[in-house]
Amino acid sequence: MVQQRRINRPKVFYTHWAPPDGPSLLRPFCRVSLAPFRRPPTAEEIIAGAQDAFALCVCARDRITGDVIKRCRQLKVISSFARGYDNIDVDVATDLGIWVACVSEILAEPTADMTWALLLALARKVLPGDKFVRSGRFRGWEPRPRFPGLNVFGKTLGIIGMGQIGQAVARRGLGFSMRILYWQPNCLSASLEQALGVTWVTKEELLALSDFVCVCSPLTQATYHQIGYAELRLMKPTALLVNTSRGSQVDEVAVAEALRAGRLGGYAADVFEMEDYVPNRQVSAIPECLLGLRERTVFTPHASTAIAETRAAIARAQAQAILDVLEGRRPSGAVNVPVQTTGVS
Repeated sequence: MVQQRRINRPKVFYTHWAPPDGPSLLRPFCRVSLAPFRRPPTAEEIIAGAQDAFALCVCARDRITGDVIKRCRQLKVISSFARGYDNIDVDVATDLGIWVACVSEILAEPTADMTWALLLALARKVLPGDKFVRSGRFRGWEPRPRFPGLNVFGKTLGIIGMGQIGQAVARRGLGFSMRILYWQPNCLSASLEQALGVTWVTKEELLALSDFVCVCSPLTQATYHQIGYAELRLMKPTALLVNTSRGSQVDEVAVAEALRAGRLGGYAADVFEMEDYVPNRQVSAIPECLLGLRERTVFTPHASTAIAETRAAIARAQAQAILDVLEGRRPSGAVNVPVQTTGVS
């Protein structure tokens, strides 16, 4: 256990609001400093708060560049309140002997739940139906459906990216007796494929055969806009596309055009391009051409983990990574092995 230090305790700087579970875990051993503003801090504000800090707690909206890291000379660990780390210059951190840790396992099940919530809402026209009932125009069951939807049971589900989230989505698909296809560069083991009831196919085959396509892969240079004009042309015109991973993996303008042209049945998303930092291409808002397609889209405000117990668990995991480093251990959720601390196991 980390020994309590009353004098010269290491500083931890948070760039974001966090459930009290995280800071409370750290306070017996660290000086915890919370950013005094609600908006995302600027690079200079992060540096001012963390230049003398042992640990920097960040979230997905922060841009932790190499320059920011270099100017925070006391840093030993950057701990994120998120799963992805494309917003952190991990290479610079590694070279400077700084651990980078993210949260992973905690996010998989809630995100899979949201994926299925969006898929079912889109397939069964839940939002148009809700709006119609609230309008006061509903007078009872009709033989001709006002909002015809799609069957989910027994259909083909395609999952792009079979990591923790993809596997959680697949497990739920088994309950709907679906044929489950997946694509990623590397196949799972045969035993895991059998346990999950999934089959590896090429990306082109997945897009052509699936009634529902779920994007569950991390954002990298290779996955940026991996669903664009060419990929959308391969999909069934009735297919539904669901994105709960990262917004920039889907070309939102291309999706809007496909929806308007009748080449895509619907699109649901909890994540958007405007949230991501992509060098030389910054999207500032969700395209109006996409937002206007209300009958064939369902959107939620990046709320996959917006559950009190989940956010509290994320906060504890973020803090635990810092305590791990204080104790000389590899932090939970580490995504790198710093050059100067390779002896830590």
